[in-house]
Amino acid sequence: MAEEYPLARVVTGSRQIAAAVDATLADDTTVRLADAIGGPWARQQLLATAGDICSALDLPDVANRLWTRALPAAQQRGDIAATIMLTTLVAQSSLALGDYERSRELADRLRVLAHRHGDVSAEAQAENALGVLERRSGRLDEAVAHQQRSLDLFKSAGNGIGAMRALSDLGTIWRDRGDFAQALDAQLESVAERERSGDRLSNVYRNLALLYREIEDTAASRAYFERATEAAIRSGVPSMYSSVTGAYSSLLNDIEDYAGARKAAEEALAIDTALGDRPHQGFEHLELGRALLGAKQTVAAVEHFDRALSIGRELGQRELVARSLLHQTEIALSQREYLRARGLIDEAIAGLEATRLRPQLAQAYTLREQLARAEHDDAEALRYAHKSAAAREELIGIRASRQLSALEVRHARSDADQRLAMLAKDNELQSARLQAQAVQRRFGAIALAGLALALLALIWRYRGVRRLNRALELRSVEIERQRAALGEANTRLEQQAAELYQAATTDWLTGVSNRRDVLERIERALRESRAAGDEFAVLLVDFDHFKQINDLRGHLLGDRALTIGAHAMRDCLDEGDLLGRFGGEEFIAAIRARTPADVMAAAERMRTHVAGQLAWLMPELRGIATVSIGIAFLCDTGNDSDVAALLEAADRALYAAKHDGRNRVHRYAA
Repeated sequence: MAEEYPLARVVTGSRQIAAAVDATLADDTTVRLADAIGGPWARQQLLATAGDICSALDLPDVANRLWTRALPAAQQRGDIAATIMLTTLVAQSSLALGDYERSRELADRLRVLAHRHGDVSAEAQAENALGVLERRSGRLDEAVAHQQRSLDLFKSAGNGIGAMRALSDLGTIWRDRGDFAQALDAQLESVAERERSGDRLSNVYRNLALLYREIEDTAASRAYFERATEAAIRSGVPSMYSSVTGAYSSLLNDIEDYAGARKAAEEALAIDTALGDRPHQGFEHLELGRALLGAKQTVAAVEHFDRALSIGRELGQRELVARSLLHQTEIALSQREYLRARGLIDEAIAGLEATRLRPQLAQAYTLREQLARAEHDDAEALRYAHKSAAAREELIGIRASRQLSALEVRHARSDADQRLAMLAKDNELQSARLQAQAVQRRFGAIALAGLALALLALIWRYRGVRRLNRALELRSVEIERQRAALGEANTRLEQQAAELYQAATTDWLTGVSNRRDVLERIERALRESRAAGDEFAVLLVDFDHFKQINDLRGHLLGDRALTIGAHAMRDCLDEGDLLGRFGGEEFIAAIRARTPADVMAAAERMRTHVAGQLAWLMPELRGIATVSIGIAFLCDTGNDSDVAALLEAADRALYAAKHDGRNRVHRYAA
């Protein structure tokens, strides 16, 4: 794959140069010669220099190996500064290569060593590495603590660049935790400082792009990804370019640009494979799998999901493992491999419930509900439907607060700039007034001249204020535009919430309530009827010979029959009556505050009307396409009966109607 992409070829060429450096400067003969001439100091300098060259070539694996060989020489000489520097380099390169166990060991050692010898910047770098490790392991609270200490230490050492890097990493953790306002504020502060210094701009632009992707602001996310790509290309560092391109593929998959996502992920994977960057390879395999799955290339997608899962488990990256398992569960469900799907989704849920990855957890609950329904486990399906709805409602709230927080941060910064500008002008005007008063008091003889000068100063200040007012008017227009955008965002969120609620409570085929929703409504209606002393009836409606209809006319016409039948049932019910799909070809209705005679008459009308509508749809199946109805009244089952008791009684009545020849209404008799 490397020969297909220019930057991957660059890495391959760099690796050849590094191999020559390794063979020339760091082979055993050269190292022994240096040791013989200059002792441990010469050996250390030779190996460290060779490592620095390989690092400049963006080859962390070769550099890591050379720095590791140089470290014992520095320790042997008792050179604390060199030991700290080399330990830092080996820890950071091990982290980049995905050797988390070794990176953690070295970072812990570095933290102790740097603290003991008062090297505050090195201690801050150790805390930073530990924070990244904790985040990738899914322990976000511990990650925040490490990065906050890193930020404080960098500031106390006067290391501005290090502080901005720590702040950016802290913003990434806040994003993962859902604290979007803090995340955005941190990234904006970091980008402002790093634009002045030019330090790793591609990374901070990429982080902002991922933030806007989280709140589904596709336009802003794409704009920052483009800026990140330009900065990475200017840097000439392949690893920076692959990091941006791999992340960009996730946005392209989100907007269903599967061809673009595949191209971006393949290019990033080619570069990171040449670099030996295992963590990024895992996510690039994941995005490649998503792109291939979106393009209906399931077999190829499975291969990449397997690789992503293998890397995630090897490195202990919970997010990568969970997302790989979710996509594999989707595929297993589509192929009706229910046993395999159960194992995959249960593992994913166990991992996700230990993290704060809410979107993936909501998706996992939905998949678990689908699996339970496929296995006809209604109780389990209902349990996970509740969990999925709760997770999605929470997610909508989080997304809404994130979008609001983003706009609030922008407004807060804009308002602060305006207030500072106004205060500055007010101070200038006040100063001018004080000067005029002083002139009048001290120089009475030349008061007119002083006053004239003061007036000139005031006029000059006034003109400045007018210019400022014009600028503020323009800023006010921008704020109004942002407020309008906020209103539009709120409207979109309300629409999304309504759509999600509709999807969570409605049967997708017939448009009536789904099982979970109708049962909850029936429970509430039963409580109200019992409290008011009203009669209450539950009807179970089952389509007769439905398997025969599917076999003779196909499943599409069977679905049409269910839809037409559901609409016909609705026509026979009053506005306050309830109707929902109970499962398969079985529907449930509830009627309150009407006499048994009225309910029986309504049921007969329903039976006749449904049969007539189905006969119109399928004339050749007249007399076969009918429904049977079982009815249970609260007066027959006892006033203390719950919904389950009424359902059981209605089911018995339905069975009796079927037994008596179908196409009839039967009342439960205690």
